Amino acid sequence: MSIHRLRRRIGVEFMPWGVAEARIVHRLLSPKPGERLLEVGSSSGYRVERYSKIGLDVYGIDADHDAIESGMRFNPTVKLIEADASALPFPASFFDKLLCVHLLEHLANPQDAIHEMGRVLKPAGSAIIVVPCERIRGDTAFAGWLRFKNLHLHKYTPPEISRLIAPYFKIEVAFFHTLIPGRFVPMSLKSTPLQYYFSFAMIFKLKKD
Repeated sequence: MSIHRLRRRIGVEFMPWGVAEARIVHRLLSPKPGERLLEVGSSSGYRVERYSKIGLDVYGIDADHDAIESGMRFNPTVKLIEADASALPFPASFFDKLLCVHLLEHLANPQDAIHEMGRVLKPAGSAIIVVPCERIRGDTAFAGWLRFKNLHLHKYTPPEISRLIAPYFKIEVAFFHTLIPGRFVPMSLKSTPLQYYFSFAMIFKLKKD
């Protein structure tokens, strides 16, 4: 069994924090049949496969060839494309909804990826972005355990991630996902409160300017 198939079966979404995160992402995304959805950094498509089953036209891009190949076999209802997040192979204003979960911290040029997300999203569209609270997670991310190193290139505080997003999107809502699974706390964008150090992730719902 491939690691991508294994992750789809027993991955982070099966841990308490992952399950809770998937639920709030679904609620904020508010998917509707007929909409076109893109996940940037989709891996094998395991996270968005569910949306194709409720009538959405679902796409996923990832730079990992093995993940895309695995997804094409196991998640055929998701249109998976091997591509770089900084050069999305879609026309402008193509998607109604966009999802980017725990990807930006891995990218060499996250600003280029944010720019591309804004380009392909429709003017009335919305995006959900999730990034880790690195100060508490650090090397504890599961992939880091497997490789004995932190795979993240960037460590974002609330002001830092807000500055990255601001040129391309309006932040509609922002939450901390605390150390208590399923407990979400509204987040200030202007400072780094104590809560940051006791949370696993920051979750944003974005609109086009």
